[in-house]
Amino acid sequence: MKPFYSVVKACTLFLFGVMMISKGVLAQAPANKSIETQITKADSLFNEAEEEEALEIYKAVLKRDSTHYKALWRTALLFAREGYRQPNKKAMEPYYREAMNYAERVLEHHPEKGYTHFVYAVASGRISDISGNEKRIELSHVVKEHAEKAVELLPEYAPAWHLLGLWHSKVANTGGGKKLVAGLFSKGLPEGASNQKAEEYILKAIKLDPEQSIRYQLDLGRHYQRAGETEKARQALQKVLDEEAKTKFDRENQQQARQILDDLG
Repeated sequence: MKPFYSVVKACTLFLFGVMMISKGVLAQAPANKSIETQITKADSLFNEAEEEEALEIYKAVLKRDSTHYKALWRTALLFAREGYRQPNKKAMEPYYREAMNYAERVLEHHPEKGYTHFVYAVASGRISDISGNEKRIELSHVVKEHAEKAVELLPEYAPAWHLLGLWHSKVANTGGGKKLVAGLFSKGLPEGASNQKAEEYILKAIKLDPEQSIRYQLDLGRHYQRAGETEKARQALQKVLDEEAKTKFDRENQQQARQILDDLG
């Protein structure tokens, strides 16, 4: 009889194990579905330019899954964007530090993905904006490296081309005095920046994502102003004003374009 009881015992244990595994899978499924639902909601808010609400949901996802790819990179991006809208450098800094923190986390966990390099370049650029000259020069190399990697991995992603175009614009139009200081006290500014590439890449971003043309045209106008091409700047900024504003950020960008046009005279 012992063999019979052994078989029964083994079958019982097997069935118990199957039940426990099934229970674990079923318990995990609602949690995963809940995260997916949260991400869908956050993405919808993000696309509707309701960025503060989207950020809160992405952060909530990260409390449940600290390495979630989309939640990490979008959280980094949204902190950088929110910081940019602050009135001064002191107010910007905590947002930019948070953006950098999340960008470092996404680089640690997802180093092979394109959006990782995009947000790392964005966060580094924002930290650069509030830093002294030596730190800015150091970070200009970082921004270039990760922005170029982003467009390599995401060739159809307009924001990456926009970012790389801005990098070319800012570095190509750095004054001679700053370039001299950069050469004396650091490894110098990165090579290869040009106004031609700045224009080309920002125009490419506009072509890839016409829905964001107000933001990109504004930065194109700023580029032309930076490069001393005043008439081109006026034309680009006028296009910003001619577009239909669809979000509150569009309206803010149009106000900035109007102010720059007034300054140009």
